[in-house]
Amino acid sequence: MSPVDIRCLALVYLLLVFAGLIASLLISSSTNWLPIADSEAGKALLKNYNEASHFIFLTLLSIACIILIRKAQEHNNKPKKNQKNNLDYLITSIKQHPFVTGLFAFYTALMLQQASWFYKEIISWYKDIFDNHLLDNFTLRWDLIKETMFRNDFRFYPLSHQDLHILSWLTPYVSIWMIVNAIELFTIVILGTKIAHQLSEKQARRENVLLFSILFLFDAATGFTFFQFIYSERIVVLLFAFFAFHYIRHCKQNQAKDRFLAVFFALLGLFFKDTAFLLFIIPALTVLAAGSAGLLANKPKFSRHSIDEWAKAYQLEFCLCGLIIILSLSYLYLSYIPSLYAGVKAYDSYLRFSRFEPDARFIVLILTSVIRLSLIIRRKASFSLLDALNASAITYAFGLYAMVGFRSSNYMALPVQFIATINLMVLWIWATESIPASRGNLKTISLAGVIASSCLIGAEHLGRDDFHHRIVTMKTTHDSWVKTLDQLNQITKKTRENGEEVNIIYAKSWFRNRGPLERLNHDRLIYFDFDSNKYTIMHGTDKGSSYIPQKGDFLVNIDTGTKRFEQFKFDMTPYRKIYDYSPDESNGMIYRRIR
Repeated sequence: MSPVDIRCLALVYLLLVFAGLIASLLISSSTNWLPIADSEAGKALLKNYNEASHFIFLTLLSIACIILIRKAQEHNNKPKKNQKNNLDYLITSIKQHPFVTGLFAFYTALMLQQASWFYKEIISWYKDIFDNHLLDNFTLRWDLIKETMFRNDFRFYPLSHQDLHILSWLTPYVSIWMIVNAIELFTIVILGTKIAHQLSEKQARRENVLLFSILFLFDAATGFTFFQFIYSERIVVLLFAFFAFHYIRHCKQNQAKDRFLAVFFALLGLFFKDTAFLLFIIPALTVLAAGSAGLLANKPKFSRHSIDEWAKAYQLEFCLCGLIIILSLSYLYLSYIPSLYAGVKAYDSYLRFSRFEPDARFIVLILTSVIRLSLIIRRKASFSLLDALNASAITYAFGLYAMVGFRSSNYMALPVQFIATINLMVLWIWATESIPASRGNLKTISLAGVIASSCLIGAEHLGRDDFHHRIVTMKTTHDSWVKTLDQLNQITKKTRENGEEVNIIYAKSWFRNRGPLERLNHDRLIYFDFDSNKYTIMHGTDKGSSYIPQKGDFLVNIDTGTKRFEQFKFDMTPYRKIYDYSPDESNGMIYRRIR
């Protein structure tokens, strides 16, 4: 790109930022020239603005991605005759790694057993997916779009969950979705192992794939994320793994193809999570700072006498840092301006700096980073891209802490846990590098690695928020929802057969969009608002009218839990419990009004 092009782009950026800031100032100072946000005209204006701005954004993003992919293909220097057939490569890999293949198969079976429609957001986003006999799946699902692109509360992840949107077009069966989850997870594991090999700068060993699999697959954050569909950290980590792989390879081999692919994956990754930019930009900033200070052997130190050479050597880093310009401009127009007009508080703002709960892996990550930093400062070690990735992980963890708090076992910590696992693998490779590579020694190293990684997993399972606890809790929750809903269906069907009215009362829950409830036998579906203490008929006879509870009504507590009823001092004396999923669970209950 010529200096003239750069100046033109900079001018366009400044003009757009200036226009956006002026619009923000006018909105915040006075809204007399615009309709009130809560009015019908204001809601229509906000909807039209979101549709237009996101259409422009998606169009430009698609064009940029197509250009980057085509550039990468043009610079593919690998001869086609040397490329292995994908099927042959897969078969060879399976033969080389039978234990890993078996572990992947076992893990996939666990995931498929967990597959269910009864996830918190899924139950409301796809309430209409079974309508029209499963023949109308190629439609835009506005509930899902509103969750991401039309959220005017200063959050910014326009592409989040859109992979589920596309999957829902292709198949309505969540078992297929879970298989896609498994493919994404195992791709991350394979890429993570390759990244660890590249960073260690040692010869790859076959057992390392198994060790990485054990360490990453059975981490609590991994189970929390991949055994469900709703968390965008799955795609963020997948894109980051591809980004890190190509970024590291570019730094070692200086191939243009890797440069374009690194920018491509970073560009996409920016828009799946509001904190994701730290993962893609911090490594580039760290490399740029370390190289300019003369800490990189293959990159020039900053000098006023050779600025052109310096800038050319860090071309990829400048491109990655430049993504912050795209991100800031997108956030300004897609989130900040409409959120300012809507006049709402930032989502989860009360959770800022709320808690910081590291685990052993995070402590290892911190210690590795601190020790290496001290060695680099004293010139006893060379700066590595491992240090750049560690800087991004630590920054990401503290970024989460500043926004919503940080817990190592939470799904939000998955990117940090991925990099922490890479650190564990690199440390293991370094620790065993001096052992002679005889056949007997390799078997001993492999066995010791499996035992060590299994012991770490076992130690983590002594805590409350371990992998097993997460999975069992999810399974119990889903099972309670399914069985309670099935039981309610049987009870209402029998009641209808007896010639009685079926009135179902429910309170605030994940079933608020009523899709599964509307398919039950009922005369009226009634919503009770805890705040206003009012009953409203949402579906059935006299829809939209107020309602007074009467004898024979059913009160359902599928997922809310008894704490909410107790919190608002709901009078349960007129009701008799007729179904309880489990005395150990606070939800999964059905009551019948007896007077």
